[in-house]
Amino acid sequence: MSNSVPPKLPIRLRTMCPEDLEAAMELKNAEGWNQTIFDWELFMENSPESCLVATYRDKVIGTVTGINYENKVAWIGMMLVNQAYRGQGVSKMLMTAVIQSLEAASSIKLDATPAGYPVYDKLGFKQEYALIRMTTDKFTPSLIFEENSANVIPLTSENLFEIFPMDKGAFGSDRKLVLIHAQRQQPDLACMYKEDGNVKGFLLARSGTRYLHIGPLVATDAQVAKTLLSFACIRTRDVPLVLDSSVSNSHWVSWLESCGFKKQRDLYRMYLKSNSHPGKPEQCFLVAGPELG
Repeated sequence: MSNSVPPKLPIRLRTMCPEDLEAAMELKNAEGWNQTIFDWELFMENSPESCLVATYRDKVIGTVTGINYENKVAWIGMMLVNQAYRGQGVSKMLMTAVIQSLEAASSIKLDATPAGYPVYDKLGFKQEYALIRMTTDKFTPSLIFEENSANVIPLTSENLFEIFPMDKGAFGSDRKLVLIHAQRQQPDLACMYKEDGNVKGFLLARSGTRYLHIGPLVATDAQVAKTLLSFACIRTRDVPLVLDSSVSNSHWVSWLESCGFKKQRDLYRMYLKSNSHPGKPEQCFLVAGPELG
């Protein structure tokens, strides 16, 4: 007997609810992704109308999330479909619905894997720039941290507001909810670089089910970025780390490799409608992750 799923299934879409979190985590774990239940809750709390599930006979078989940052940049993530139900148009249904829910935003973005790239290309998404996902089990700190450590200040809930303007300029819109979420996840690693009273960079991290995710890391230059990453990583006690880095700065990528990071896969930042709020990609040394931007 064939185990294939018959075509034209009566698949339904609806908004995600707390009772779906267990099934959503199962889909995420099946793909080996890193997000936690706290990430799912962030999506549901801030953009409930853009957190969708696909169901078949009341079983959750697919998910997608969206966050709208000030109607300037919206972000799509957590596009997951149960392998047994692929080829039934589930991903297209989810993407069409989430795009519609985010139509007020000037620009809609996502980070695509090589496998997902053709799907999003057909939907009209265009490539903005390339990223690389890197991992390591052991970070080798750089001497640059010792040279500049006096400029690094821990980021707390009391001074976190100081980095909001820099992040808004670098990312392209206000996403303080993401920064607050990350600082709460890993307060011991959150830090900023100040010189003459001015913020020159910051780093945040998030917990994960497989890795500790480092990012976003925003900085005025590579030296500041290296100092911040070294400050954070020497405090991780050799736990597995993952990060998503721009590939436009080859010297930065080479430095990451010298610190023990190895390429896991390529990613492609893509946009739909327009790229009217590009921010300052040259300052985004590490992004927050494919689900957050």
